[in-house]
Amino acid sequence: MARVPTGIPGFDELIEGGFIENDVILLTGGPGAGKSTFGSHYLYSGITNYNEPGVYVTFEETPGRIMRNMWRYGWDMERLIKENKLRLIRVDPIAYGRYIKKTMEPDKQEDHENATLETVLKQIYASIREIDAKRLFIDSMTSLKISPDPVNVRHIILEFIKNVESFDCTTIITSEVNKDPNNFSVEEYLAEGVICLKVFRIGGERIRSLEILKMRGVKHDEALRPYVITDKGIIVYPSESVISKEADVFSLERFSILGEE
Repeated sequence: MARVPTGIPGFDELIEGGFIENDVILLTGGPGAGKSTFGSHYLYSGITNYNEPGVYVTFEETPGRIMRNMWRYGWDMERLIKENKLRLIRVDPIAYGRYIKKTMEPDKQEDHENATLETVLKQIYASIREIDAKRLFIDSMTSLKISPDPVNVRHIILEFIKNVESFDCTTIITSEVNKDPNNFSVEEYLAEGVICLKVFRIGGERIRSLEILKMRGVKHDEALRPYVITDKGIIVYPSESVISKEADVFSLERFSILGEE
């Protein structure tokens, strides 16, 4: 099976060198965990290091703000767009929700939602074909969960992921972390891999840890591994461990030094 290296320092060592080609990977985490940075790093590294064009789909931030924010890491996304190596697509979830509310008839609810979802998927697919993209980053799955009916939500997510799987891209999709550890979201079952980014504090220090919950077909690391967000993007430390908020097996002094490198 062909592998797709993420290009994120330290991370590929945890998954035997990279994702399986054309898999859909779910990236979960709370606000400030670095989900958008992780996905952007994956796209940028794919373009600059592996000559694999990418498409960035945003449901939340505007393209202008994303390009501005990525400058902090030295990532010139505007240049990559001009060179036809990157496409940045904006999907407005508020307009999507208003469309459903305005036009939906009770007996045709499913048809209207499918038609709207189809429009979004066609937009993504057209951008992929336009630049022959190999990598896809979608931020975020949470924005699709706008129906008050959980059955409809499951249907939307199922249709979305199954269509994305057919795009011949290795895909990362973000989602807000599930607050109930005993209740898994439908996307966690459907995705081939699930990566969870966690942020907590030890002794007043903010600690970031990464856990790979599953990665089908890959012998993956199962420990909590620390990561930091630097001025060059995300760095994962695959040989270090974070066991719990209370057990400080990962030296805070060591963490501080690595974070400055």
